[in-house]
Amino acid sequence: MSLPGKPLRVLFVTQFYYPDVTACAFRMQETAQLLSQMGCEVEVIAGEPHKGDLKQKINDGNIKVSRVKLFKCEGKGKWNYIAHYLSFMLGAIKASRRHRGAFDVVWASSPPLFTGIAGWAIAKFKNTRLCLDIRDIWPESAVVAGQISATGFLFKAAKVVEWLLYRMADQLTCVARPMSDYIEKTSGGRRPQIIYNAIPQSMVTEKPLPVEQNPDPLRILYIGNMGYCQNLSLVIEAAALLAAEDNQKIKFVLVGNGIEKPMLEEAVKSRNLKNIEIHGIVNKERAIEMIRETHALMLHLKDDGTMDKTIPSKVFDYMAGGRPILYGLKGEASDILGSVSGNLYYDPADAAQLAAQTKNLLANYHQLAVRAGTNLQLVKENYLRERMAERLKELFAGM
Repeated sequence: MSLPGKPLRVLFVTQFYYPDVTACAFRMQETAQLLSQMGCEVEVIAGEPHKGDLKQKINDGNIKVSRVKLFKCEGKGKWNYIAHYLSFMLGAIKASRRHRGAFDVVWASSPPLFTGIAGWAIAKFKNTRLCLDIRDIWPESAVVAGQISATGFLFKAAKVVEWLLYRMADQLTCVARPMSDYIEKTSGGRRPQIIYNAIPQSMVTEKPLPVEQNPDPLRILYIGNMGYCQNLSLVIEAAALLAAEDNQKIKFVLVGNGIEKPMLEEAVKSRNLKNIEIHGIVNKERAIEMIRETHALMLHLKDDGTMDKTIPSKVFDYMAGGRPILYGLKGEASDILGSVSGNLYYDPADAAQLAAQTKNLLANYHQLAVRAGTNLQLVKENYLRERMAERLKELFAGM
C-alpha cells in the first residue's frame, strides 16, 4: 500500500505491449496510459513486438518500457512455444534490474503462465506485492490453440504452476465472471476482481451511426486474429452454402492475420468463393473505423468449454460500433450480446445456422440495425476502459 501523498508505483509485466497488435497489448498499454494520467507512476517490462513493426520509432510517452528480446517461434512444435515463452520469463526477470526503486505492486498479465512466474520472481526480488492478471485459462487455452497436448507432461506441469500461482499472488484480476468463478473454485476460494477488457472513451462515438435501408451487398465484417480458436473455416463453409444458393447479396469480409490465414485464402481461391474478402492486419484506430463503416459484425470461438469462460476483447470493440452482431459465443459474452435484440446468435459449430442468420439479418436489416444501437449505449454505461482503470487503481491502492 502506498504512503499518503505519494504516487502509486506500479510495474507491469506483460509479454504483449504496444506497438504489438493484440488484445493484451491494447489492454496493457491503454491501462498504463490511463493510470499514468490518474497520477500513478507506471513502468513496463514487455516482450518485443511480434505482430507490430519492429522498425518503427516507438513513443511510450512518460512511461518507461523495457522490451525483452524473444526467441522467435518459427515452427508449430510445442518446444518452440515453450522456448518462446521461457525467453520472455527469463528476460523479464533480468530486465527488472533496470527498474529501480520501490514499487507498490507488480501487475503480471497471463497467459502464458510463464509471465506469472516472472511477475512472482520480480515481486519477490523487489519485496512488493503481486497482482496476477488472467486473460485466458491457461494451459487449457494452449490446448485449444494446438500448442500443447491435454494429456502430456507439459499440461500436467502447467496445471501445478497454475495452482501455485493462484495461491502465491497477493491479488488476482481477470476479464469475465465465469473465469472468476473458475479461478475461485480452482484456487480454493480466492475470487479475482473482474477488470473487463473494455474500450477507451476516445474510440466510442457519441451519436448512433446512420442505418442503411437495404444494403446490397450486406457486408459482414470479422476483424482480428485468424487462429485455431477463432475457427474461421466455419465462415468458409457458410459462404459456400450461400454461394450454392446463388445468394449474391451477402459478403463476408475478414481482416487480420494469424496462423490460419494462408489456409483461409487457399480455401477461398480453390472453391472460387466470390462472397468472401480477406485483408491484412490494420491498427486499432483503423479497425474501429471499419467497424463503424460496415453493415454488421461477426465473431465466434471454438465451443470447447474453455473459451466460454472469457470474453473476447473485440466484443466491446464491436459493440462500440452500434451495428448488429452475429455471434457464436457462450458464457458471459453471450449474455451481454444476447441482451441486445439487434444481435443474432448462431451455433459456433454449425455453418448452416450461420448462413441462415445472415439471411435473417438481410431480410430484417433495418429493424435489427436500429435495435443494435443499444450496443453502443451498453458500452458507454458499463464497459469503458477508463472505468476499469479506476477500479484497478483502487484495487492496487488497497493491497
